[in-house]
Amino acid sequence: LTTGRFMSVPQANEAGPLPAPLAALPAFASLLAICVGLFVLVGWQIDSELLKRLHPDFVAMNPLTAVLFIACGLGLILHLRFPVANYAVGMVRILALVVILFSLRKLATLIGGSSTPDVDSWLFASKLVHPSDSLPNAMAPNTALNFLVTGVALFALSFPVARLWATQACAIFVCFGALLPITGYAYGVRSFSGIASFIPMALHTAIAFFALALGIFFAVPEAPLPQIFASRDPRGIILRLLLPLSVLLALSLGWLCLWGVRRELYEAAFGVALFAIGISLIFVALVRWTVWRVGVIERERAEVQDRLAEMNRRKDEMFALVSHDLCSPLTGFQLVVDSLRQEEGKPPADLLDMMDYSARRMVSMVRGLLDATKEKQPIGVRLEYSDVKVSDVVRQSMEPLLLNANAKHINLQLDVAPEEPVIHADPFRVSQIFNNLLSNSVKFTGAGGNILVQIEPAFAGVRARVTDSGIGISEEDLPHVFDKYYQGSTKATSGESGIGLGLAVAREMAALHDGYIEVASEPGEGTTFTVYLPVGAAVAA
Repeated sequence: LTTGRFMSVPQANEAGPLPAPLAALPAFASLLAICVGLFVLVGWQIDSELLKRLHPDFVAMNPLTAVLFIACGLGLILHLRFPVANYAVGMVRILALVVILFSLRKLATLIGGSSTPDVDSWLFASKLVHPSDSLPNAMAPNTALNFLVTGVALFALSFPVARLWATQACAIFVCFGALLPITGYAYGVRSFSGIASFIPMALHTAIAFFALALGIFFAVPEAPLPQIFASRDPRGIILRLLLPLSVLLALSLGWLCLWGVRRELYEAAFGVALFAIGISLIFVALVRWTVWRVGVIERERAEVQDRLAEMNRRKDEMFALVSHDLCSPLTGFQLVVDSLRQEEGKPPADLLDMMDYSARRMVSMVRGLLDATKEKQPIGVRLEYSDVKVSDVVRQSMEPLLLNANAKHINLQLDVAPEEPVIHADPFRVSQIFNNLLSNSVKFTGAGGNILVQIEPAFAGVRARVTDSGIGISEEDLPHVFDKYYQGSTKATSGESGIGLGLAVAREMAALHDGYIEVASEPGEGTTFTVYLPVGAAVAA
């Protein structure tokens, strides 16, 4: 605390939880896979071509593909809901093994050329032939390969040591394997969506694979790659914006160039050149945007660093000032002790009163110091109530200021209405209000000036006005006089320094008593602070 370096600054590479859309992506992907599988099975059952193939010219999803999507979605959602439950981990592994075994069986059949029926012809065998298809519906090799990798990724989720790298690698592979046929459907290039023109991947198969890959990728948020997306430093911010934007722009430009070639607006060679030029321009624009965005982030970070450094500096000054101010009551305390040692018999009452006041003042200063260090709480959180008159508190607050006031030939006056009521309040906290207001008035009142404190009854409370003939407060500073650590443009008449905390403390003390402080000032004419404190429930009763 003596150095003031207790405010930590977030590190540049600090990462937190994933953004809400990315955190919800695994659950969404699992539900999407389950729904797609169920709808396709219903489509095969009721012979709905819309559910099976989405479009009359597209390929239908094989029934076994739909079943495996349901298994993958169930495995992912079980992992998300019950990541450490033994029964859930076992079910995830069983579902993953089912997906792996069926995909291996399909791949083995394709590679070996077996004459035995494929596993993908076990369901709805009589409906797998459609007039629009040249061959019976079957699972494509790239579909089987994607299921194999997806099953491995799901199986790796149940092993914390392996999942940090295995799931990420598998998810990236499946994502690329799904993005290729999606691009083929968008471009109208059938060879993009399959190994050959007669075994393409269905469009909703590719979409479900793409969603599953993203869901598995972000299902392990503590993995290194997802943490980059969650990072609050420039890396994470730029990656979350730049990666999807660059992919969408590149694919859109490719589609546009291919559309022009097909419409015979230009030749294929010109389309390739146009695509290369467009990619270059997009790259330059994204680099320029990245540089600008990094600059904005760094400027914001520099501003935060400057504010933290300024707050640390002011707290250093506050500790130094409070330590200096504590010397005054300690000196008075020591003088009283020395006087008592020289006196014989019972100590005089005035010396005891001075000692008691000095001790109370030190306690009040220490409490104020502790209050100032509290964050997210109002200054002072504990009040010790008693019946008190505001005029008595003001008189005590005036006594230690008489020395400075007399040195500047300032006339301190107290005007108390005869019907002043007693209030139920914390005397120490009320004294903080008037200690700060009176010391502020003495500080900004020139030689030969006047300070008048008027106390009068108000509606269900007491109103006190502290009026000085000082230098006043400028219009620019007036709205901020109660802000913590605010330093006004006007300087004290004798060069006294402050940290901008006294008026903030006074306002908080009044608010804690359900009161308030108002200020009115004219530059060169003086300032008036008006304090209202309610009587309090106990006294009113």
